[in-house]
Amino acid sequence: MRKTYSLLVILFCLSLFNTAQAAGFSAMVSPPRFELQGKPGEVIRQIVTIENGGDVAASFAIRTADWDLSADGAVTIHPPELQPGSCRPWARLERRTIRLQPHFDKRFRFEIHVPAEAPEGECRLAILVEPGEDKDVLATARNIRFPVQGRIAIIVYVNVGGAKPLLTVQSLALQAGADGQPVPVVVLENTGNAHGRPDGFLEGRDSTGKRVDLAVAQTPILPGQTRAIRIVQTPAEGASAVSLTPPLDIKGIIEWDGGQQEIEATLE
Repeated sequence: MRKTYSLLVILFCLSLFNTAQAAGFSAMVSPPRFELQGKPGEVIRQIVTIENGGDVAASFAIRTADWDLSADGAVTIHPPELQPGSCRPWARLERRTIRLQPHFDKRFRFEIHVPAEAPEGECRLAILVEPGEDKDVLATARNIRFPVQGRIAIIVYVNVGGAKPLLTVQSLALQAGADGQPVPVVVLENTGNAHGRPDGFLEGRDSTGKRVDLAVAQTPILPGQTRAIRIVQTPAEGASAVSLTPPLDIKGIIEWDGGQQEIEATLE
């Protein structure tokens, strides 16, 4: 079976039971994200592959949705109603439901019709793959019966007219990681009109003289958003991340589409 990926899978089932997993939501998609370029008046045509990874035939419902990204990186899928400024009316889906045999896939077509009067900026929407007509079937595990539901969101960005992010480094700091070890973060503000993904390799040195290679996590920052982005260690192949003792000196360049900013700071 071809390897496919899903960007966002929200499971509402009791996943600790293998029988529930076997009977549950089994769609997979590829690719999980589209970053498209468009011009006013243009029609953009794309294909996503949807696969039934389960052992029984399944129906899937397909629709568009508005979405948002919180400051901590959590994705919110909004209710079906159009949100203010939504570009979902630009989207055209091949069909609203599909039925796939086990371990079969389908190339699903969609189009983005950019209006002739569309201003420079970024259109963002999601294509949701959800349980179809089988959604009310109950799975059974240890004599407990419950509905199994799920959802995959295919994220679509459409850059209209050459929109660009504009990221600014607001601050750098150390935060406690899950294991209690200090983790450097950079707070970035995006005042542009398209999402930005920071990149860049940095050098760090702690109070004991220990040197580490670091990289900025490539996570999106939406227009008008300010987010704290983790700076992670990039040890050599086969090596593990090391413990750091503050203060930590960091220097290097953070880059994004259309810009960069040099940083040099001491984090305590």
